[in-house]
Amino acid sequence: MIRTITRVALMALLVAAGAGGLQAQTTTGGLTGVIRDSDGGVVPGATVNATATATGTTLSAVTDEAGQYLLRGLPVGTYKVQVELAGFQTVHVEGVVIRVNEEVRTDIVLKVGNLTESVTVSGISTTVDTVSSTLKTVVDQKRIEELPLNGRNPTQLMTLVAGVIPDNRANVTSGATYPGATGISSNGARANSTNYIMDGGSNNDHYSNASNPMPNPDALQEFSVQTNSFSAQYGRNAGAIVNAVTRSGTNSFRGLAFGYLRDKSMNANNFFTPGKDDGLNRKQFGGTFGGPVIKNKTFFFGSYQGTLQDQRPADRTALVPTAAQRNGDFSGYSRVLRDPLTGQPFPGNVIPANRIHPAAAAVLGKYLPLPNPNAGDPVNTLRFASPANLDDHQYLARVDHTFSSNHRLYGRYWKSKASTPAYLDTANVLTSSFGRTWDNQIISANDTWVISPSLVNNVVFTHNRTYNDNFQIDIPSYADLGIPGVYNDATPQWFFNVPGWFNINTGDTNQFNRDEYQLLNTLRWTKGRHEIATGVDYSYGKGDIINNFRANGRYTFNNSAPFTGDAMADFLLGEFQSFEQGVGEYKNTRFHYLAAFAEDTWRVNPRVTLTMGLRWDPNVPYTDANGRLAGYRPGQESQVYTNAPVGMLYPGDAGFPDGGYDSSWGLFAPRVGGAWDVTGDGKTSIRAGYGLFYDKPNSITTNSAANVGPFGTVARVDGNATTGFDNTWGTATNPFPVDVYNVPSDAPVVLPFNAFSYAADMRPGKMHSWHVTGEREIFKATMLRVAYAGSRGDGLTIGIERNPAIYAPGATTGTTNQRRPLFPDYGTITSIEPLGKSTFHSLQVTVDKRLSGGLSLLSNYTLSKSTDNSSQSKQTGTTAVNPFDLSYDWGPAEFDRRHRWVTSLLWQIPGQFDNAAVNAVLADWNLTGIYTIMSGQPFTVTSGVDNARSGTGTQFADQVGDPELSSDRPKSERLAQWFNTSAFTVNALGTFGNAGRNSLRGPDFQTLDLGLHKTFSITNRVRTQFRLEAFNALNRANFNLPEGNRSSSNFGRITAANAAGGGSDPRILQLALRTWF
Repeated sequence: MIRTITRVALMALLVAAGAGGLQAQTTTGGLTGVIRDSDGGVVPGATVNATATATGTTLSAVTDEAGQYLLRGLPVGTYKVQVELAGFQTVHVEGVVIRVNEEVRTDIVLKVGNLTESVTVSGISTTVDTVSSTLKTVVDQKRIEELPLNGRNPTQLMTLVAGVIPDNRANVTSGATYPGATGISSNGARANSTNYIMDGGSNNDHYSNASNPMPNPDALQEFSVQTNSFSAQYGRNAGAIVNAVTRSGTNSFRGLAFGYLRDKSMNANNFFTPGKDDGLNRKQFGGTFGGPVIKNKTFFFGSYQGTLQDQRPADRTALVPTAAQRNGDFSGYSRVLRDPLTGQPFPGNVIPANRIHPAAAAVLGKYLPLPNPNAGDPVNTLRFASPANLDDHQYLARVDHTFSSNHRLYGRYWKSKASTPAYLDTANVLTSSFGRTWDNQIISANDTWVISPSLVNNVVFTHNRTYNDNFQIDIPSYADLGIPGVYNDATPQWFFNVPGWFNINTGDTNQFNRDEYQLLNTLRWTKGRHEIATGVDYSYGKGDIINNFRANGRYTFNNSAPFTGDAMADFLLGEFQSFEQGVGEYKNTRFHYLAAFAEDTWRVNPRVTLTMGLRWDPNVPYTDANGRLAGYRPGQESQVYTNAPVGMLYPGDAGFPDGGYDSSWGLFAPRVGGAWDVTGDGKTSIRAGYGLFYDKPNSITTNSAANVGPFGTVARVDGNATTGFDNTWGTATNPFPVDVYNVPSDAPVVLPFNAFSYAADMRPGKMHSWHVTGEREIFKATMLRVAYAGSRGDGLTIGIERNPAIYAPGATTGTTNQRRPLFPDYGTITSIEPLGKSTFHSLQVTVDKRLSGGLSLLSNYTLSKSTDNSSQSKQTGTTAVNPFDLSYDWGPAEFDRRHRWVTSLLWQIPGQFDNAAVNAVLADWNLTGIYTIMSGQPFTVTSGVDNARSGTGTQFADQVGDPELSSDRPKSERLAQWFNTSAFTVNALGTFGNAGRNSLRGPDFQTLDLGLHKTFSITNRVRTQFRLEAFNALNRANFNLPEGNRSSSNFGRITAANAAGGGSDPRILQLALRTWF
């Protein structure tokens, strides 16, 4: 298989390289237009030269019989364009700005005269796209540098684009993901469906499909966000294309030094913790420097940024028992507690002291403090602070070399390293956090060769490596707590999940090492009115993991029978709902990615352009170098591991592919679109496009397939009359410890066997996307865009339990496994299947004023509706609530925001004065800002119990009344009860609830970030700028979603004001000093 893929990839690359040229579309832009004479006639044969003002490099083209010219492969930046033809005056156009992935139109008029006569005009490019069928927005260097960014993370600027929604519930990251990754949904796609590109190469973390770290804003030239109907050149994912370009050196030596400071004394308090600051002290510092090695030939650029963050925000909450409850006294508690030995209520709702388990008493007595509620909080509320310290250092070095005006090469090295220390407050284990380090390195080379004015070839090589290491805190083992008979790993871990109360998880030790090598060849051949594009994209990657996940065992409690009916009371008794332990994850993932495309951009005439493309985007499943994958195929017996239950197969078994399912070689993705210059002057256009896109799974999807026996043994015990802290395994056999490195073919397996499997017909999800867009230049440098954009997803990944327990009268959670159809061989069988669906429709209105007259504005409004049956797919997609009827999960997507308006502003405040002293104080002020408002997120009301007795987790609640309450109520009442809680009850026994998924909406979100800048000229070459930035300047509390668990004592209550929509903090002030030289 590997040899076949490699041969196909090499052959495809050779064919593409010999096919004649295609430009580097991912890091460059284009320049086009029509040359006319003063009478309006077209001028063929004119020479058009574009010279980069920063580096002096020049590219040339000649107009065709229609007077059109096209320059491809122009590095982003500012150009001087010269047009000359015998019999006409030479025209020079200054200040033409080329942006990434954009084709700038500049029409020029020649006047009769001599070549020696010249006319110079300022940039006359239009802001309207009259050529491309892609829906996209470019965030230019000025916006990247000047707009206020909380943490200086430029990926935040993606949310300035219409159709892009921040998705803080996306579960797109994992502990192995580099800090700062931002989850976004674009035009109805899942958050991990975004494709991140930097300098033409992949910038994706293949483990989770999140973004690898992005360079600091001062190291970026610009980036574009394509959201719909993009070129056949792009694939891999079905969501947006985020394409960033780093800065390069120029013919002048230029540098920048900067420092940013945030201090807790300058910040407002969190709404729920008045009088307590956010505990944040952060320093960010660094600089850039670049210049020529050989003028007009070789240039260098370097950047460094350091971040030192010390924070202990006081914004976390949990519910913990009172002093009386710790002694068993629940007499004032609303829930009736039953004695699991008799099934009768405890007298007075008091658990006898001699029934409280010593381990529970130890945890509560030594490691969990008593409640400390604010006014209006439930009596069990514990508010506490947890450290969020982080050090981060990033380095970038880039060298550009121009062999000739037709041949350019640049190379880049990037390194970013972050770390957080381990922490444990023994008085409150909920504050604990394990230590982490992350290390990301990227080496990239990009070669562009303009073989002729009609032929351009580009090759990109990228090696992307990320290393992550987690190390635990020092805590006692379960045995030390008083829980015997449970195997403890060398690094003990606690896991006590008490729903509705608290979740103690002290973390795992692990190492994650990921690599990806990418070779991309793209070519373009311009022939007459056609631009024929072809290209090949090949990647090889690996992910090696040593993860002690679940190695010490995990205890889960719930509010269901057969015990007390309350999770906290069960914890006191040591009666758990389930216990699960595994050997961990030991993986050596390998993958190949291969794609090819062809596309024809046909300029039918100067006013109409049609684009027709086809991408071949096959899917080859991830494999494991040591065969640590498994799958369920009913009725088949394994010959690889002979003791596996019937139905479990492994690589090497007949008919079972190495990746768990067959490769999909016949995946073709058509792309069609067109653009019409309505008025012929480049100021009005109508564009439309359609594309089919396939979504490559992330490699974390293989984790669960490796967590099965015998090499990934996982054992689960459902709590019953024979189990408890004193006898965790009950009548089951304790299989641990297990030798994970030497697994013989006759290795024993644990029954009931908990299986994970890809469906036999598994394939990548696909997304149909389309748009119709009108654009008009309404003022100079100002464009109005109105677009309808839609999408439909099919075959998206979703998890389904294929061995659910069957309900029977009298059933309890303690008999779950016995009621599964395939018991005793199997417990759970989680199947990953291509049954996810989605729809998206939107109206998008954008006003984009590029910087002129001292003002830049980007404002967009999106009215949208997004529905699906699963919004997440970091690993498996959300598991269906009702495995017997997938329509139960259909509803608003978790990222559905019906209304969203975001506006960004850069204003160079006018004012120059004759008096030098006055001018020094009052001149050169800039005001910048980002204002965002959007409607609330949907959320689901769950029952908090497994009343369906299916073993699939909690179900929907039952809705028995109108959940709406007046929005005119005082804020305190709305926070205490966001919706009518009496309208919901726990689901009836044997049912999955009727409340529906995401049927209610949370609070809306508004925030205003502002920046005020003052620049001082020290010398002709040295400038210093002082900045005052305010994030959430109006100090508006953006509230979290209310508690949706019907069994929680916080049901319906909002208890926190953070992460409501991507901007979580109360007002934060930041000071900065920047010096250019």
